[in-house]
Amino acid sequence: MIRLELSQLVAYYILFFVIIFLGGWVFACRRKKRDAAYRKEFKFWQCSVCAFVYSSMFDESMTVCPQCGSYNKKEGET
Repeated sequence: MIRLELSQLVAYYILFFVIIFLGGWVFACRRKKRDAAYRKEFKFWQCSVCAFVYSSMFDESMTVCPQCGSYNKKEGET
């Protein structure tokens, strides 16, 4: 039989939850970094006519809405 004192049991209990917490934190940070890279790669557009949101991989100044076919410019360009 394994003999543990109360102080050892409490220490192992706290250590277990600290490891779980740190593992979750690392996982969340990696996921956040991966999602940021995805958002950086794709450019999201919102159609000015039908308000449809779509994405484009290319850095274009003008795109065509896939839903209604209208042209959309980047904001800030004339």
